[in-house]
Amino acid sequence: MVRRLCVALALCVALLPNGAPLGAQPAPATIRLGVITVEAAAEAFYAVDMGFFKKQGLDVDLQIMQNGAAIAAAVAGGSLDVGFADTISIANAHVRGLPFVYLAPALLNSYAAPSLAVLVNGSGPIHEAKDLNGKTIAVNGINNITMVPVEAWIDKNGGDSKTVKWIELPIPAENDAVSTGKVDGATLGEPFITFGGDKGLRAIYMDKNAIAPRYMLAGFMTTKDWAAKNPAIAAKFIAAIKETAQWANTNRSASAAILSKYTKIPQPVVERMKRGEYGEVLLASDVQPVIDAAARYGVLPKAFPAPEFFYR
Repeated sequence: MVRRLCVALALCVALLPNGAPLGAQPAPATIRLGVITVEAAAEAFYAVDMGFFKKQGLDVDLQIMQNGAAIAAAVAGGSLDVGFADTISIANAHVRGLPFVYLAPALLNSYAAPSLAVLVNGSGPIHEAKDLNGKTIAVNGINNITMVPVEAWIDKNGGDSKTVKWIELPIPAENDAVSTGKVDGATLGEPFITFGGDKGLRAIYMDKNAIAPRYMLAGFMTTKDWAAKNPAIAAKFIAAIKETAQWANTNRSASAAILSKYTKIPQPVVERMKRGEYGEVLLASDVQPVIDAAARYGVLPKAFPAPEFFYR
């Protein structure tokens, strides 16, 4: 026992850089983190600028990506360690055997703080879910987190989602498509809800009879292999995101400046946005409704217990 302890201590000394003393702080662990420049992923920006990652001994290499698909591919291929991705996409990957797990939640949608809305012509006849029957709605991805909740909301509020035609458009093009009459509505989050309002569009929030009073839109994920090989780093990342969520949910003014800096949204616009709430810990109750709805609408071949793709 004593011999083993001596060997271990000798190894620790040998590994110290440049003969550093035993009391020296270890070098920060590096995480390559992929995100997109939207409020849903903004905890990454806040954690960098407010020092929450640094507090946990993490050196985060923030990499801005074009979309969630590119992030997932990079995490799967090993060029990213952790990435931001929507709940339905990762649920789809899970049921197809891809080894992704969520480390921490990101933005939630809730009745108290709705962060998704259907944008329609402000002077038009669409005011509620049943008015969308037979209409064309733009989403940024067929069968993703911007479509399934709207289907469920329409069906639970007097409409029939089977009559709706869905088309896929890039998020920045959706408001113009509504304004020009190319589509009747578009599912959007901020800042495009605020941009749409400035163009005369009406936001219809799904703040009642949706898939649940509160559910997770997206989160930060990695692969099972990376998490298994880096449990200490994973725990530090989770702790940093939790502290960030607590800070962001109660510091709107300070976070507005950081959000503007990274997304290039003018700060006056950020300050007018209807800001969302971030989850502090992964909860099955925030994710299971999304999985169940995706299975009900045929996006997933079957439902599964949400903790199956949580890192524990």
